[in-house]
Amino acid sequence: MSTGEQMDILFRLSQNIEGFQDIEETKEFFKEVLPNRDDNYFYNVNRLKKVDLNDTIYFAYAGYIVAEAIFAGEIIENFERDEKYNFGHKLTNIQVIESSDKLDLKILSSRTTYLNTEEKIDAVKKALLLSSDIYPDEVDSSLSEGTKTKVFVNRFERNPKVRQACLEHYGYNCQICYFNFEYKYGKIGKDSIHVHHIVPISEIGTNYKVNPIKDLIPVCPNCHLILHKKNAPTVEELKAQLK
Repeated sequence: MSTGEQMDILFRLSQNIEGFQDIEETKEFFKEVLPNRDDNYFYNVNRLKKVDLNDTIYFAYAGYIVAEAIFAGEIIENFERDEKYNFGHKLTNIQVIESSDKLDLKILSSRTTYLNTEEKIDAVKKALLLSSDIYPDEVDSSLSEGTKTKVFVNRFERNPKVRQACLEHYGYNCQICYFNFEYKYGKIGKDSIHVHHIVPISEIGTNYKVNPIKDLIPVCPNCHLILHKKNAPTVEELKAQLK
């Protein structure tokens, strides 16, 4: 049922059923099964209520956000399926999320949580924010386990202050393509952006003091991904490509 009012949704996935045996299989479902087998229709026992065109749906599994997608505004009924999940919800912009921050159980108390309060919005935003601070390829795989632990701790304890100083200087627009989460997604997108280390973390020594203006730059997830490709362009080169 449409409400005519933008409101994003957090959907708690069932565990230990076909396609959702564990968190990695669940992510694989959103990467491969949903687009290839189901034509990007997410099937549920019932129609999702209060969902509108372009609402974001966040999918949680075992307490972690594992995927997000945009609702395309179409729900179909397919009773020829050999299971109880007959209502297909058309999705677009499906993305798998690598979140390391577990959601508060209060947020996941029901199957469907409507993000209609500051508390709920902040809980989801926090999980998404912490998932985006460090990319796996920013950490040298040859580092010892102890060094990896230091990187992990810095991410939560020291980096937030440096990150905030960077954002106070540049703001929340991607400095390459000028994408802005709040402009695109509304309230839930406020204050959301990745921060890119211009000098790779793997090249920074333990005594290196990060300069939040010279060493960091706000970028959207798409530009951030390109900046971490093998033989990736520099920030300035990528800017030039988009002109």
